[in-house]
Amino acid sequence: MTLIIRYWNPHCNMLIFSYLYYCEINKIEFKINFDPAISPNGALIYDDNQTIFFDYSDNYLFIDLPTKYTYYFKRSLKQEDKKDNIYPLNFQVNYSYKAFVFLTKLSFKELIKMDNRIEIIRALDYFNSVTNSSHNAMDIRGFPKGIQDNGGRVLFHARLWNPDNHQDSDEKERRILQNEFRIEACRVIKRNFKNASVGLFPDTLSAKMASDLLLDLKMTSKKEYFKSLRYCDIGIADDGLKDTPGWKIGEYLLFGKAVITTPLNISLDNFKEGKNYQVLSTRSAYFELPEKIHYLLKEKKYLEFGNANREWSNHYIHPQNYIERILSVVK
Repeated sequence: MTLIIRYWNPHCNMLIFSYLYYCEINKIEFKINFDPAISPNGALIYDDNQTIFFDYSDNYLFIDLPTKYTYYFKRSLKQEDKKDNIYPLNFQVNYSYKAFVFLTKLSFKELIKMDNRIEIIRALDYFNSVTNSSHNAMDIRGFPKGIQDNGGRVLFHARLWNPDNHQDSDEKERRILQNEFRIEACRVIKRNFKNASVGLFPDTLSAKMASDLLLDLKMTSKKEYFKSLRYCDIGIADDGLKDTPGWKIGEYLLFGKAVITTPLNISLDNFKEGKNYQVLSTRSAYFELPEKIHYLLKEKKYLEFGNANREWSNHYIHPQNYIERILSVVK
């Protein structure tokens, strides 16, 4: 089995470290190659004369032709596109596992390659002091092994996207709606739930549009964010770019949190409304959040959802089973 990527970037981390975990547990050789023909948002595994392509794009459009490969797994997959050799990748999470060990698997040429430099710096940032996304902070071994009751505390940390920075009219409108939801969701949660942790990344746009919601910059690193997430019970999620789920929702699941989200428009394996998540009626229905939160608080239903999500994430996105699940489909 050989993993092939274009260069090391955050879109590859979930697959890279799951593959490292799989090779370590099964005591097989870790093989990785770099190929400029592979999309930055894609990866390829060769296994027993089969080609398994991974499409991690946040766009519904395919970054390559599925007919070129034996199997094509896509993150942002519409239900109607799930056919033939095309399968869902479910949610994506930017996590790591033994980053120093992975560095030893790279050739000197790849270690000094400019395209890889950002993730190499993050991998070397053991004390989480240089970057906002240190691989040590994201090491899956540091994630909670079970769930705990924090009294039903709600969390929603988000960032805004400037509509003026994109030329496409549809994307401009999407960002306007997205920003409105994130601002108003923070405000309505803050008004109704005093112990909630909500706020926006403190950039220039957020300061202009919602100065009352700015987070402390120190809280926005992965280390501090995961600390906040650990002591919450209910995570709020909304669509990211291209109207597809971002990485936040997968983090909620791995931490065993109940989820309230805007409508999910992608194909997912066994991820059920009413069991794994509560859903808002529309992309802009932030005013429904108090009702959804109170539902989860009643009789501590958030613990039931949290347990279901821990179990689901262990099977579908945790590295202990991520490659195994892929191989169970292709074999």
